[in-house]
Amino acid sequence: MALSVLASHLAAGGGLIAAESFPGRLPGVVVFGGGMLVGGLTVALVRWLQWHARIGRAGAWLPAPAVAAPVQSAPVPSPPVSTRPGPVPPARSRPAHPPQPAHPPQPAHPPQRAHPPQRAADPEPGQAPSLRIGVLGSLTINGHAGALVPAQSQLIVSLALNQDGLSNKQLRALLGAAPAHPKPADSLRQLITRTRRALGLADDGREWIEHLGHGQYALHPATRVDLREFEHLTATGMRDSLAGPLTEALSMVRGQPFTGCYYWWLETAVIESVTARIVAAAQALADLSLAGPDPAAAVRAARIGLAVDPSAEQLWRIMMRAEHAAGNLAGVREAWGRYIDVVSEVAADGQPDSATSAVYAELTAR
Repeated sequence: MALSVLASHLAAGGGLIAAESFPGRLPGVVVFGGGMLVGGLTVALVRWLQWHARIGRAGAWLPAPAVAAPVQSAPVPSPPVSTRPGPVPPARSRPAHPPQPAHPPQPAHPPQRAHPPQRAADPEPGQAPSLRIGVLGSLTINGHAGALVPAQSQLIVSLALNQDGLSNKQLRALLGAAPAHPKPADSLRQLITRTRRALGLADDGREWIEHLGHGQYALHPATRVDLREFEHLTATGMRDSLAGPLTEALSMVRGQPFTGCYYWWLETAVIESVTARIVAAAQALADLSLAGPDPAAAVRAARIGLAVDPSAEQLWRIMMRAEHAAGNLAGVREAWGRYIDVVSEVAADGQPDSATSAVYAELTAR
């Protein structure tokens, strides 16, 4: 308001001054009118500035003007398409079937699957069915250790050692927990059935465990038992002094006989008898090889026998003679040292046999 009053006075004063000082003394009315016009414009300018000042102070509380909605018919310009790869936004709608993970989470300890036992009589491709039982070392069925469950293996071994077969009563007594506790008849029949199923059929379609009638059971005639073949070959080789059958027989030996066969009816005398036959065959082959002469074959034969019975004195003597015949004096001393270690554990007095000591002294004195 003060600015408006001041502008009015300035306009009036300006008109008076212009009327008095203007040269030529123009008429006062014209000059006075010009001054009033200038003053009016000044007042209008001042009021316009005051109005904009009030609008600026009031803008803090005035509501924002509403934005008009776009016209429906007007086309909306699409944003420019970028050729650079970028993340694909997820779909808003839920799929009918939620996606499954490519690899579902596995439990920390997956359940163990029960694998069916391997058939003990499964032949190789192109080979006829066979049943091979090995007892000259760890027990094997068709070359596999543990191919049958223990009860089935015991049944097979009992029939393998009795070529003529066993009666129902004998089998019940052997397969029972003790002589006074025979196996029940029903359990024996179930065991025979399960073992037959595990072995399969022979080449002629017959069972590997045959029922001969009157409760008598035996293995199929085509069954091969390494102990029977060993006895046949060693008998031929020792009778005819042939190295070939003895070499073939000793090749079947894989360690101490009946390893893993913990049967109460398998007496120590049976195992010792088979061990003695292996040692005798090894000695016979070694003697033939030294007379050949073939000292390397004699050493191999002696080692096979000593793997079965380390306390066989005659085999240690043969091994030292074979090493000496091959010109290997270091091998003689090595054999003597190993012999001393064995004797210290198995001999009653821990001293070597006099005959073996004499051989070593003879061989090392030359």
